[in-house]
Amino acid sequence: MINSYKQLGTKYLKGNMKRTILTLVGIVLSVALISTIGLYMKGSQLSRIENMKKLNGVSFHVGISDYDEEILNKIRFNPQVESFGLMSEGHIFPLGEVSAQMNFADHHALNFLTYSLLDGKLPTNAHEAAIDSWLIPSIKKDLRLGDSFELDGQSYKLVGLLNNSEFAQKNKQGRILTYKSEFAIGEGRILIEINEKADFNEVLDELNSITEDNNIAINTDLIRALKPESDQSILAILIVVVSIVVITTIVVIYNAFQISIVERMKQFGLLRSIGATRKQIRQIVMKEAAVLAFIAIPIGIVCSLLALAILQAFFWILLDKGSYSFFNIDWKIVFTSSILTLIAVLVSSYYPAFFAGRISPLLAISSRLSIKKERIKKQNNKVLRKPFSFPLSMAIKNVKRNKNRYIVTILSIIISSVLFITFSSLMNIALSSKLVNDPSESDLTIYLQAENNVSSENLEVLEQLKLIKNVSEVSEQDLSIKIELKDTNQSIATVEDIQKTIGKKHDIAVVNNFEENKAKNEEALTIKVLVYAFIVVVSLIGSLNILNTITISIMIRRKELAALKSIGMSQRDLKKMIIYEALIYGFSGSLQGIFYGCILSYVIYTAASGHFHVEWSIPYNACIITFAAALLISYLSVLLPLRRVQQDNIIDTIREE
Repeated sequence: MINSYKQLGTKYLKGNMKRTILTLVGIVLSVALISTIGLYMKGSQLSRIENMKKLNGVSFHVGISDYDEEILNKIRFNPQVESFGLMSEGHIFPLGEVSAQMNFADHHALNFLTYSLLDGKLPTNAHEAAIDSWLIPSIKKDLRLGDSFELDGQSYKLVGLLNNSEFAQKNKQGRILTYKSEFAIGEGRILIEINEKADFNEVLDELNSITEDNNIAINTDLIRALKPESDQSILAILIVVVSIVVITTIVVIYNAFQISIVERMKQFGLLRSIGATRKQIRQIVMKEAAVLAFIAIPIGIVCSLLALAILQAFFWILLDKGSYSFFNIDWKIVFTSSILTLIAVLVSSYYPAFFAGRISPLLAISSRLSIKKERIKKQNNKVLRKPFSFPLSMAIKNVKRNKNRYIVTILSIIISSVLFITFSSLMNIALSSKLVNDPSESDLTIYLQAENNVSSENLEVLEQLKLIKNVSEVSEQDLSIKIELKDTNQSIATVEDIQKTIGKKHDIAVVNNFEENKAKNEEALTIKVLVYAFIVVVSLIGSLNILNTITISIMIRRKELAALKSIGMSQRDLKKMIIYEALIYGFSGSLQGIFYGCILSYVIYTAASGHFHVEWSIPYNACIITFAAALLISYLSVLLPLRRVQQDNIIDTIREE
């Protein structure tokens, strides 16, 4: 029993479950899209931060040298500084053909250096040390973690191995890191970590003001990853992306409600004819929107988390399971996504509700509101005289006579096409810019230290290298020798063999690129997996949106299609007509989507040009994929409702209210 006119909305939702579910799917896709993008961008940012720390080997934001007590106190009592530590360099000790420099750090500074570790731990007292792994053969043969070694009369316990840098190996000067508790004023440099909630630009300006420019070193890459909004170019890209997502959400939800309202014009006309006011009609529609929103938002959030969990599992399959996780549940993003979707639902449903409230009872009951009367004119086109052209002609007329339905349907295709092309452009920026550091071309690199590199000496070294057990391939390039190994895990032992056999006769520097290449390859693969997976998610949501919109547009015309069959239209011609309509939607929507997508792609490249040195070109591959996918999805989207239409009983369908 209905006690209030407001209950009509919920009664309609319950009585038309199939249409309600289709509308619900549209809202679920919208909240899933905005939530997935928000959580994904946050998770990708965290992964990017971890990669930056690992590649640089440090996590501090600013380093200041040549400081005095006044500068130290300003940093110590600055509320925007999270923590700071002290680190200094000591004597350089010769170790045969190479040398090692002592490095001292207090507890806070050591915390910033944890990303330099390859194995073991960092020292906790003055009798423990961590060293570059390539220094092991020069310090003590068969030196292992936990063993002790002596240097300049001081005994140290080896507790950790540091990552190898090409610069240190080429210059034959490694690092020995140990703990130091007390530093003299001005000794070494101050390592500073800024509070993540602080205004980084303000803090950096303040730090620049208290010291000379040549005394301050800023970890720009890490800060840029931590605070992308601090960079104007990245901020512009984020604004464009967020704007696209918000507009997409509103349009998708508007599509779902507009199609639902158009279908029920006759019902609203009947309500108006028995005394319902415009305000009451609007309240019925708005209540439906609110009910659907409160049902769809939790489902959309769960779908978003499920999609990210699947992507994370796939990510772990390609990389080590201990690799960085981008699956991060940020409740602020979840809450913001929910509120934004709720507002989008109410805003998107307001115009259909306003339109429903202005319905003329007589026109609505006669079902003449959304049909445009055409002028009858003679058709002279010879193509339309062919047998296959009748369904095509009918499809074109159906599209023309209902402009509102045509616009609502192709909007979904346009939005999905724009999303794909736009995020494909973002992917190209990520992969073609310095976001991905290219690994070295070889596992080992040998540099001849002699001032005059004689080709005969190079040939002699090349021949000797080929005799090394683990060497797979040797080549000469740019005054250096590139070496590929059979087993990269034995790179340290191979370097030791080269030093023993060749290093005694020739002045060479051996650079082990294994660890650095591993880190860079992992970073490149991380970015590619994140970007491609994100494209897949966006494409999937866009495809489902197209499927949902076209399915609804076909299902609400069952009575009209039954009438065509009742006057003699065959099942075959009916099928062709509906397929042609879908292909017209796909063709028109994809072309417009490609046009607007290319414009937004250019806008993004323009915004990125201030930070990433990339050149813009028309994304031909993305455009071709978009065009083909739109036609395919449009075709597939009519198969299921078409089967239902073909199975409908003509008389029962025409009698349906």
